Amino acid sequence: MFNNCLVCDNLFNSDHHFSDLIWPNFKNNPLCQECRNKIELLSGEKCEDCGRVTSEKICQDCLYWRKKFDFSLSNHSLICYNDWMKKFMHQYKFVGDYRLRLVFLEKLSDKFKNTIIKSDFVIPIPISKKTLQIRGFNQVTGLFDFARSRMSTKILQVKPKEQLSKLNRRQRLKKENLFYLTGSSIENKSVLLLDDVYTTGTTLHQTAAVLYEAGAKKVNSITLAR
Repeated sequence: MFNNCLVCDNLFNSDHHFSDLIWPNFKNNPLCQECRNKIELLSGEKCEDCGRVTSEKICQDCLYWRKKFDFSLSNHSLICYNDWMKKFMHQYKFVGDYRLRLVFLEKLSDKFKNTIIKSDFVIPIPISKKTLQIRGFNQVTGLFDFARSRMSTKILQVKPKEQLSKLNRRQRLKKENLFYLTGSSIENKSVLLLDDVYTTGTTLHQTAAVLYEAGAKKVNSITLAR
């Protein structure tokens, strides 16, 4: 059977290959062999906090965050944020190809569903109303659609902001915290944050700070890519 790759749009034979282990339950492969070969699953030694592949027990970024805040955030990710993943996320978020949410859906579910079930609150990082109107969807809830029934989408909100993708590294680290809470009490509850990509860690640490200020017992996070 021949399909068009969801990322590069090349026509390819969807007969099974060794790398189909990434998507063992797909009846039709969503990506061509060339694109699948560019996916790097995270493995090996990692930073205990953010999950970056490194020989350091705690990476320099996380040492900065530990100094800035009085907590450490434990993040777990599935995929390395390499050049191919940057192209994937651009096409998904900014071109608006909502089909791409399906590519890693089963792998995310297999790896993280037990962690999600054990959390008192599962909160996807919100996007502003303006971004939602332009994009038409929250990219995080799409990626983690298998956990939609467990998500609390009204608790955490964000004020209108400049897109993080337009900020450089220094600007991201110094960005004003625009997140705030509404609705349910999270006091003495465990919270799991969901996001698409962990880059500098600014978004996740700022949201965690808001949650801890509201009395959360423990805040951890999961992202598709790191």
